Amino acid sequence: MKSIFRLQYLLFVAVPGMFLTGCLFKPVTDPTRHFVLTPISAEDPNAAPLRHLTVGIRPVRMPSQLLGDSVSVRNGTNEIEYLHNAVWADRLDHCFERVLAANLSRLLSSDGIYLDNWGRDQVMARVLVNVQQFEVDTHGKGTLIAQWQITAPGKDLPLKRGLVRLARAGAAPNAKPEIIATTLSDLAADFSRQLALEINESAQKYAWDN
Repeated sequence: MKSIFRLQYLLFVAVPGMFLTGCLFKPVTDPTRHFVLTPISAEDPNAAPLRHLTVGIRPVRMPSQLLGDSVSVRNGTNEIEYLHNAVWADRLDHCFERVLAANLSRLLSSDGIYLDNWGRDQVMARVLVNVQQFEVDTHGKGTLIAQWQITAPGKDLPLKRGLVRLARAGAAPNAKPEIIATTLSDLAADFSRQLALEINESAQKYAWDN
């Protein structure tokens, strides 16, 4: 009989403790973090003198594996890891478009850089960008490979075109998505500077702002 009472007592003490332990030691999930690409500084030394250039940027093309919500990191040749607690605040191609427009506006000192709702008569040139690779690997190396072309309104043949291969040696992400966002922003800035030079050369050659 004593053993039965003792067993009941132990159950009476242990069961509330189990509920309490369950409440205290529930696994903590990391909150989801949202990231964007950052444009260059307004004081960028590569900015051009004020010019009356108007440029329309077509929707940027990007590989489908980069268009998911999650921030990704390349692990080796054939594997891409997705960080499920870190997502882009908007789709990566849209982030790239906006930061490209902001960068070109500052680099060309122009408020006439358009992403949408622009007509042929509104811009002096159209820019098309096809991104083939835009990522950071587990060692911190960032890579941007993109084709670009500049076309005059009403023309099918581009005035200029090219292929850009850029690399950035950044810190290893080590599950820190802010490092990935910073490296990709730096790559977008490097690409914007090269594209701004090409646009300026085309403007001088074809006297767009005269």
